[in-house]
This record gives sequence, C-alpha cells and structure tokens, in this order.
Amino acid sequence: MLDLAVSAEAISEGTAVVETLHGVELKAPEWNHDADFELVAFSPSGKNCEVVRAEDLARDIAMALLTLEEGAALKYGSPDWYRRLKRYAEGAFLT
Repeated sequence: MLDLAVSAEAISEGTAVVETLHGVELKAPEWNHDADFELVAFSPSGKNCEVVRAEDLARDIAMALLTLEEGAALKYGSPDWYRRLKRYAEGAFLT
C-alpha cells in the first residue's frame, strides 16, 4: 500500500516512527528528517515501511508501461488507468 506519512518521533539516526494520513503508525528506516512528509510503501498488516522517492516510483511505472507496450497487452486500446500511469511516468529516465 502507498500513503503519505509524517514523522511522529525519531528513534535513532535515520529511523523514525511515522504516521500515515490514514492514522497508521510504522517504523521508517532511511527516513529523511529534513522532510515534512514522505511517500511510504507498506503492508497493511506490517509494522515497518519503506520510503518511496517520487522519481523511483515514476521510473518503476515507466518500466511497467514499457513492458506492457512491448508485450502488446494494449493492442485493443488504452484504458483510463494506463493513460493516468503514463502521465505519472512522463519524464522518468529509464537506465
């Protein structure tokens, strides 16, 4: 699951307890203490989360779209979700 989170308290250098916009508290290794909020990925039943950088998410989306296009999965047209993901990934550089 993805959600935005804010730091609730610092545990140690680089790790924080964060609270998502939906009230879930998680431990976040690699939390940027200079940030007001971060995008995090987590399992709904988990206790830890991973900080997701916007540029990494955009690159992952671009790679998934490229894979779909190369596999001819969209030969009958582009659904709305595909067009939204394409907009989110615009400008992501694949290396």
